Amino acid sequence: MSKPLTKEQIQLKKFRRIKDKSLHQLLLHRFLNNYGYDKGEVTAKAIIDDILKLVDDYFVVSSLDDDLHHINYGQLVWMAVPVDEYPQRGKTIAGTRMKPVVLTYFTDDDAAHIAHGFDAKSLRKKRLARWVDQAFDQGALLTQLDLAMLLGVCDTVVSKYVCEIQTEGKLLPTRGNIHDISGAITHKREIITLYLEGYFTPEIAMKTKHSKEAVDRYIRDYHRVELVWKNGITDLDQISQLIRLSKRVVQQYVDLLPEKIRHGRIKEQKNRNASIDSDKNFDNLKPSGETEVSSAEEQLAKG
Repeated sequence: MSKPLTKEQIQLKKFRRIKDKSLHQLLLHRFLNNYGYDKGEVTAKAIIDDILKLVDDYFVVSSLDDDLHHINYGQLVWMAVPVDEYPQRGKTIAGTRMKPVVLTYFTDDDAAHIAHGFDAKSLRKKRLARWVDQAFDQGALLTQLDLAMLLGVCDTVVSKYVCEIQTEGKLLPTRGNIHDISGAITHKREIITLYLEGYFTPEIAMKTKHSKEAVDRYIRDYHRVELVWKNGITDLDQISQLIRLSKRVVQQYVDLLPEKIRHGRIKEQKNRNASIDSDKNFDNLKPSGETEVSSAEEQLAKG
């Protein structure tokens, strides 16, 4: 005859009954009994843990200041590309890692903006700047297409807004800027300009909202372009092949070279080409002159 359960054991049994009603247990039951899954309970639990984490990330929580929390009134969850998830040739967005970020859609400042005269364009630009900063602070990056969906406008309009904001002096940490997948060179110009002014990597990273690794990469690529340019290689296609950067990116770095280096080397190259052409012309004249002399001698001999 088994011993009667203690009060503590009874309570634990009740707790297990409640726990068995959880979503985790429901999914485990379906895996083992409904889906034809035959890899065992341990593996099924691991898969379910991952699924539930993904669901939580996608819908209700995000990490701000290392603290998981639910979204508040006026906020929304958006999936964005992590800062350290770099683009690669042939890599689609479907194959890119994502992370949830919490964006504040409506603030008291927005309400004040509307109350003091509604201006849709300036409100959109204000929200755009706020969202890219919030995403970046959470370790992720928004694209212009993300911003277009959030604002309810086409991406061409967003591109115009981004250009206007950056022209006013604020560098936006969009994915195109941080991961260098757009045609804009604002971030390169600001980083290299600060570097040439004597700022160190940590200061530049803080001022431009880039990682130290990204700043060092821009500086390193700049010096590679500078080196080949100083050595007389000024053809963009040739530079692109030598240092394995796209022609577009090479042109951006060339535009950032100091005028003395850029135009001085071009002038030297033109002078060198002119000298070579002059030598060729002189050499071309020699056969012609020798032929004329020979012809004259032949005529005298015949005479």
